[in-house]
Amino acid sequence: MAKIRTFIVEPGTPELAVCARWRASAFSTLEATFEQELKSLERFASDQSRGVALMAKIDAEPVGTCLLVESEIEPNHDVSPWLAGLFVAPEHRRKGAGAVLVRAIEDEARERGFSRLYLYTTAAAGFYARLGWSLLDRTNWKGFDTAFMARDLSTS
Repeated sequence: MAKIRTFIVEPGTPELAVCARWRASAFSTLEATFEQELKSLERFASDQSRGVALMAKIDAEPVGTCLLVESEIEPNHDVSPWLAGLFVAPEHRRKGAGAVLVRAIEDEARERGFSRLYLYTTAAAGFYARLGWSLLDRTNWKGFDTAFMARDLSTS
C-alpha cells in the first residue's frame, strides 16, 4: 500500500490551484468560482500563524485537502479553531487519506496550542466519530441537517 503524506500548501504553488479547483466544485454552498477560491486560498496560505491548508499526496499525486481555520463560514457556534473543507478525490476515497488529513489537522492545532478542535459536517458524522470526534449538537445550516462535532486534542 502506498504511503499517504501530508504537507502544508504554500502560496503560488500548483497544489494551491488543485485545492481551489476541488473546493469550488465540491463545496457548492461556498458559492465560489475557481478564481475566487484560488484568490481566497492564496490569502489564507500566506499567513500560517492562524491556520493552515494541507494537501495529501500518494507519491506525487494529490489525493485530498483539509484546512485548519479560526472560524467557520456563518457559524452557529462561537468557538475556535475549526477543521474545515476535508476533501478526498473520489478515486482515493475509503483508502485512508481522509483519516490521515484529519490527524494531520489535529496535529497542526495541537502545535498551535489548542486543546480542542471543532467541525461541521452534513454527511460524515460517522466517519468523524470513528476517529474519536464527539457530537455536540445538530443544527440547520443553509437548509442542511448538520452535525456540530468536537475533538479533545489532549486525549488523542
